[in-house]
Amino acid sequence: MSPRKLILMGLSAFALVIIALITGLSASHQPRDAWPTTLELPSTRGLLHADTLSRGEAGHLSVLIPGFTHCPDICPLSLARLQMAWQRLDETSRAHLHPMFLTLDPARDTLPVLSRYLSAFSLPVTGLRLPSQDDTRLEEFTQRLGIQFQRREPEQSHPPEHAQAQASAGEADYMIDHSVAIFVIDEQGRLRDTLPLSQTPAQLADRLTFLLQSVVAAPSSDSVATVNTSANANVPATGGA
Repeated sequence: MSPRKLILMGLSAFALVIIALITGLSASHQPRDAWPTTLELPSTRGLLHADTLSRGEAGHLSVLIPGFTHCPDICPLSLARLQMAWQRLDETSRAHLHPMFLTLDPARDTLPVLSRYLSAFSLPVTGLRLPSQDDTRLEEFTQRLGIQFQRREPEQSHPPEHAQAQASAGEADYMIDHSVAIFVIDEQGRLRDTLPLSQTPAQLADRLTFLLQSVVAAPSSDSVATVNTSANANVPATGGA
């Protein structure tokens, strides 16, 4: 390949990066509605709407991680990362933050299953689950947050005579590919920030502290905190995460 082509390819790649950055910044000026005021989600703590955990008090934030309990690595790592950030926060901050885990696999993740799974973490996390037959509301809620997910079936690697047995096993072996991030929602149901899991626990704790200070200082102002929708903040996970 000629040096001229290499230079043009490099300039094109640089331009794409700049466009992505500009797009992310232009989309991050204002919080946006994510949790409709009329939507109640079944949870391990009863029916929840946007301000249930804050009891209607201003200055609270919910931090939501999407995932599923059969996830082999990314989901437990995400919860562990949030747990480490949680341990860095003071008591006042913890009292105003509400960790949540939204299952993207309600067919297998019943509320008792979620309760057992989340009890393994030293984190007061609430499990959220929409009924498996209610796919429309789950898709609508995740789309509002910017969460992408899809079911991935196990590979067809057995001979035809084993198809029936594989089909039965496949019902339990499928994976869910999904976005990986922490979604920060205020008590009015607005998405305040999307935090990438690539951040260290210290960085996550610092950002959560800043967001809390912002909503406490001006809870009704839409300009107090930005929504981070940059490309690396909401990365679709692969490999069944």
